[in-house]
Formats: sequence, C-alpha cells, structure tokens
Amino acid sequence: MTDRSKTPAAYEIIDRSSIDLEWNGSPLTLMPNQNANMPQTMNGTMVFAYQNVSSQNNAGQLSATSGGGEPQFLNAPALVNQPSMWIDNWKGNNLSLTNVSINQNTPISIQAIGPGMPGATPAPLPIGSPVSLSFGKTAQGDAAPQWMQLVLQCNAPTLCIAAVIGGPADASGNNGYVISVNDGVNGNTGPNTGAAPPAGYYATTTTNAYTLQFNWGSSAVFVANMSSLNAGPLNVTLRQL
Repeated sequence: MTDRSKTPAAYEIIDRSSIDLEWNGSPLTLMPNQNANMPQTMNGTMVFAYQNVSSQNNAGQLSATSGGGEPQFLNAPALVNQPSMWIDNWKGNNLSLTNVSINQNTPISIQAIGPGMPGATPAPLPIGSPVSLSFGKTAQGDAAPQWMQLVLQCNAPTLCIAAVIGGPADASGNNGYVISVNDGVNGNTGPNTGAAPPAGYYATTTTNAYTLQFNWGSSAVFVANMSSLNAGPLNVTLRQL
C-alpha cells in the first residue's frame, strides 16, 4: 500500500530534535523535524505502524534508520484512515524515526508492537474464550500442538487492523501477519483470493471477521489491535480444531 521511496521529501538533519530517546513502542505523534529513537529492538519480528494524522491534504514522510544503516524514507499519504505497516526483524539494533515532512502541519503517529516489548503488556488469550482488545491493546496465549484457528472480528462498522506474531519464521526471519477486517478500500486480498494484499499486510477482507488457520506446534500467539483510535474493539478468539 505504501511506497517506500528512496528520495527524501527535502533536506533535513535527521534525528536533530529527539522528543523520546528511549521510545518503547507506545503510541506517539511526531511533528515535522521531531525524532524518536528505540535504543534496542528485539532480535525477532516487530510490527511498526505509522499514519499521517494531519487534517489538511499534506503528504507526509518518515525517515527510518537502524544500526547506522542508510535511511529508508516511508511515505505517509494524506487523509488516509488506515495505518501503513512495516514488518521486519531489526536484529537488536536501534530504530530511529524522524518526521521529515515538508509542511509543518503534518503530524505522523507511530507505534511499534511485539512480544515482550515494554510498551505492551498482553492480556491472557486462553483457548476457546473470546478476548476484546481496544485501541493499542495486546493479548498473548499458547497454541496447542494441533490445527488451530485465530478468529479476528470487529462488530463495529469500522476498519479494524490486527497484528499477529507467532509460528515459524519465513526466509527473511519474520513471523508476523497484519490483517484488516471491514476493509472497503482494499477489498478481499491475500491467500485464496487471487489478489495481492497491500504492502505490509498478509490479508484484507470486506467482512467483519477473518479466520487464520495454522498448525504452529506448541507456540506462543501474540495479537495486537493496530486500528485507529476511533475504530471499534477487536474481538479475538483462539480455538482448537
């Protein structure tokens, strides 16, 4: 969904005005030229969400650097209610984020989520019992060593976005899945739909529920509600088959 252009919006001194040198992933809003730095990421999958929350039609952009590497520039489109997602394994390096938008009225909200992060204290996710997650909340449970389903449902007429981390890592070292329900913009995408999902997403659906079926052995399952602040709660059910 989001084009990570290598061309910055304008010349800026990246990291010059840090407002949080010890950012732990909790929701935070960066104004242009402001920076947040996570001193050490996990050596595992983390989901990073960012959204241009300007009320004006201002295109936004973030700079992201990690471990002394070259900056990546993440475009944050104007007037879009759906956060952009970036799933990666930063392998324990720092993650530094700077709002490099041209227009000064271009705030960008950011959030990072992953198991064990200090910014997230998961609620229990028992097998067979639904759990309701409000904005930014997380849950974690243990899958049984058999086929399982994770049901993600939003009964409000709002777009809801879930981040799921668990199971074996893919070739890139990631084991994260981002899924949206009530998604009238992107429609039905992902496995068994014939349509590729937006960048950073595993699947999207126009219905109010999505079922992720898996057999990951006896492993932890971590779920986060990455929807916008005005979205309805996300209902999560982990069940055995």
